[in-house]
Amino acid sequence: MKTLLIKFIGFFVIFQTSLTAQSNLNEYKYVSVSERFDFMKSSDQYQISSLTKFLLRKNGFVVLEDTQDYPSDLALNRCLLLEINVVKIKSFLKTKLEIQFVDCKDKIIFTTSYGTSKEKDFKKAYHQALRDAFESIKDFNYKYDNSYQKNIISKKKTSLINKNIQSVQNSEIPVAKLEAPIKADSKEPKIKVNLTVYGYDITNQKGLVLYSLFQTIQEGVFIIDKLTGIAYKRGNRWVREYVINKRIVIEPLINSF
Repeated sequence: MKTLLIKFIGFFVIFQTSLTAQSNLNEYKYVSVSERFDFMKSSDQYQISSLTKFLLRKNGFVVLEDTQDYPSDLALNRCLLLEINVVKIKSFLKTKLEIQFVDCKDKIIFTTSYGTSKEKDFKKAYHQALRDAFESIKDFNYKYDNSYQKNIISKKKTSLINKNIQSVQNSEIPVAKLEAPIKADSKEPKIKVNLTVYGYDITNQKGLVLYSLFQTIQEGVFIIDKLTGIAYKRGNRWVREYVINKRIVIEPLINSF
């Protein structure tokens, strides 16, 4: 009875782990495969990269080639992409490989079980070990789920509210006179800040998009699509910071349009 219970617990843990891994992978739309992994001496040696791409596509993943232009949604959200890394594990008399799925923050979100081979021929050994490693994700039935990206927006909205920041949907932020070196006109029009997948859209009162802000790796710092410099919140106001004539200028974002 005790042995049966242990087996049941073990099965349950494995089942839950598999569900979590599948859920994590389904959050990502694209994958990219390097032409040369760390243990390889040349590009696509033994056709390891080519076989990796083939097996990924066979399991439903969209593989982007290095020469391929980024899809529009990926250009706006780099975190839709996973980097694939094949790692060779030191092993005596065996070829042992594992496959890592790495997100935009260099975090490994999933690692396959070891794939092994006792073949002496290098190409056959790598191919056999690679196929064996892919057995870990064969039963996942991977399928991209875009609801995760929608949840990100929802969580951002909740976070902003909890921090007592004005609602980003159609919220009005008056740009008043700021402390030096910022110069502002008290009669400046109001702007609206609308949350998007990639950051924010800044619109005027008529709904015209003045510019878009793209979130950088540094939290709270944004790239402006139509202007030089960066944008961020200073107190309750959006400001733009840039360099002109070797001098740093900080001004209300509305003045930049």
